[in-house]
Amino acid sequence: MKQELDRVKSDLETIQRAMGLAPSMGREWIDWMKRDRWFSLWWCLPGAMLITSALLPLDNAEKNFGLVPNQWAGLLVAAVMLGIAAVHSRKIVANDGRPPAMIRECKRVNGMSGEGLWFSLALSVQVLLYFLWAKQYHIAFEPFWAGLFIFTGATCLVASVSAKVWALLGWAIPFLVYGLCLPLAEAHHKVNGVLLGMMFIAVALSFSIIQVWQIRQMERQHESN
Repeated sequence: MKQELDRVKSDLETIQRAMGLAPSMGREWIDWMKRDRWFSLWWCLPGAMLITSALLPLDNAEKNFGLVPNQWAGLLVAAVMLGIAAVHSRKIVANDGRPPAMIRECKRVNGMSGEGLWFSLALSVQVLLYFLWAKQYHIAFEPFWAGLFIFTGATCLVASVSAKVWALLGWAIPFLVYGLCLPLAEAHHKVNGVLLGMMFIAVALSFSIIQVWQIRQMERQHESN
């Protein structure tokens, strides 16, 4: 009997969401989102590593196993980022009791659905064309690097607003701020490293703030319903 009532309740909520009479995100999502809301803070780790490597008095004239210390630091940061991304991808689609609708939405938001893959493909093509354009016109590295983040941040901002995927603001705003601040620190290697690290910390904080805001919005919507 309980299973039948749960099925009827689920069907009713689906009809209400389709008619716009109920929030598109189920009440059962809230507990799962609260469990995951601070995971994004792990993105502070590569940011802290970049800031530390920029401030440490490393001798970049000396190579170890063919690479200078800054290159080793870059490889270590990249490995940590890949690890965080892999764990996050597995976590949001884990079959651990999460509602199927929530898993589908997480896939869409994180570019793991058909819609997200098309966006990722379009962004990759745009970045490739940007690389080709910069090479053709012999753009120096500093303006190229700043332009890359401004271009990518603007693309994420447009996608966030047009598709109402507010999580993309977690990338868009830090990318834009970082790209616009880079000319102020031109030719200052340590400052550039600190800014890049601060950008990753800003990404981590932005994601967590956005998720906390979404949870509060969902709680208000369900209370009103």
